[in-house]
Amino acid sequence: MAAVRSVRSARLVPLLAVALACAAWMGFQHADAIDEPGDRTMAHILLSNPPASDSQTYRALLSAVSPARIEKLEMTKAQIWSVPVEAVVATLAVAREQGIEASVLGADWKDVLAPMPEGREMTPAESDFQKKMASEPGAAGMSMMMLPPAPMIEYALTADPDSLQGRSSIVLKFNDTQSVVATRTHLEKTADGYIWHGVIDGTMLNSVTLVWWPEGRLAGTINYRGQMYVLKNMGGAMHGVMKMAPDDMPPEHAPLGIDKMKAMRMKKDPLVTKGDASMLRKKSTVPPDEKPRQRPHRSDLRNLQDAPQTTQPRVSAAPLNIEGPAPEAPTPKVEISVLVAYTATAAAHYSDIEKDLIRLSLEQANESFRISGAPHVRLVPAHIYQTGYVEQGSHFEHVFRFADKGDGHMEEVHGLRDRFRADLAVLIVHDPMGCGLAAQVAATEDRAFAVVHHGCAAATYSLPHEIGHLIGARHDLELDDEKTPFPYGHGFIHKQAWRTMMGYKESCGGCQRLPIWSNPDVVVDGIAAGNNDSNNARVIALQAARVAAFR
Repeated sequence: MAAVRSVRSARLVPLLAVALACAAWMGFQHADAIDEPGDRTMAHILLSNPPASDSQTYRALLSAVSPARIEKLEMTKAQIWSVPVEAVVATLAVAREQGIEASVLGADWKDVLAPMPEGREMTPAESDFQKKMASEPGAAGMSMMMLPPAPMIEYALTADPDSLQGRSSIVLKFNDTQSVVATRTHLEKTADGYIWHGVIDGTMLNSVTLVWWPEGRLAGTINYRGQMYVLKNMGGAMHGVMKMAPDDMPPEHAPLGIDKMKAMRMKKDPLVTKGDASMLRKKSTVPPDEKPRQRPHRSDLRNLQDAPQTTQPRVSAAPLNIEGPAPEAPTPKVEISVLVAYTATAAAHYSDIEKDLIRLSLEQANESFRISGAPHVRLVPAHIYQTGYVEQGSHFEHVFRFADKGDGHMEEVHGLRDRFRADLAVLIVHDPMGCGLAAQVAATEDRAFAVVHHGCAAATYSLPHEIGHLIGARHDLELDDEKTPFPYGHGFIHKQAWRTMMGYKESCGGCQRLPIWSNPDVVVDGIAAGNNDSNNARVIALQAARVAAFR
């Protein structure tokens, strides 16, 4: 199947045009209003504002039309009626008489993004937002796109495969000439929208995550042919599709710096190789089976030693079957609650950072657990808020200003963490010197903190990556040969082709990161995504309950 094709915009067939041109409709029925290429008998009609099902108006329409199928859309309350093509004109006429807004779905009803209408100019606010997006590190191109009406996108995302002869796919446009077809693999309804996951060309190498809200907002990422495309709301129905250049993105972890490494007589940078900020701190003295005490104040870097962490994390008392694929059931569900703080400078890059970035990143993590052999593990937002912290210094300083008590920085987080029972805490900043940093690998309760640069949180899966560190996952062996706390807890690299969630791009010549955790039981295009040394999914499965018990 060719994934990239030309697209046209004929989304809805106007009521008046159809009503006035019955002869033209007889030609249209064989081209635009069909489920599948072989189905020439049924058309779909969207009722955007259907009356109550027990009303006289609704009964009149129902008796006049007798649709073969009615699909009710939960979020928008619209309905899709499937009617014989010969009944379309009569259906639209009756709907018009009853004051019901009705439209025939065109051939592009599966398109969830559309080009800007001709003659539509960007507002000054949209233009400023576009310039800000284009200036972000890694931005390699951008297209301005619009969302279709909310009922149409809800139907495209949620259409029942049974009504589509087993197919459930959408069309995602990168610009006004190219698009990809993505097949749905998982759909989840939330209290205020839908989470949609799918693949392009049937492979995890080309994956899609979308989060949609019925008020007209779509956030998402499209991992396609080694490139990441990020969907960003720009206010109203306007959305930007931003192409990211992996080589121009910030490094996964900001380096400590040559001068500091020399001062501490270090041969390897522990922030880069291990992603563990605790390597530059006095190691935790919290006994593994006792409640953590308050950490002492951060020492001056000049007095720190390169001493690896040796504290063994607590293991859940309920052993999980992790020798093979994680069982679908009866493995107990584990929810790790996450407090997310963000700075004003990070928020300025989004029209709504909570929806457009934070919710999206958390759902990326949940999908990665689901498809990697740990479907029982889930991140849930405990509390999301804007902190007054102003970024100064490095990611190392950000993360410990966030984690430390009594240092005068973000002191509110500790009370909020207690109040909302948050197991982990993540700070979203605008600091492109690096993508993120965890306070500790296999973190104790008092070090369960991480910092993430907003531009990487979803675009390079950096929020899941840093949370993976906190749970106990390490980088690939090429970069990090540390065997504690789990000798099998490393990311995986497949030659120069791809890497798993904890793999480093420098280890594979800049290859693409997949939203999966290393696991020898997970297969990507015939290749096992792990081995005896690389099974991050096992770490997640084993340690999730320990972390979820922090609060």
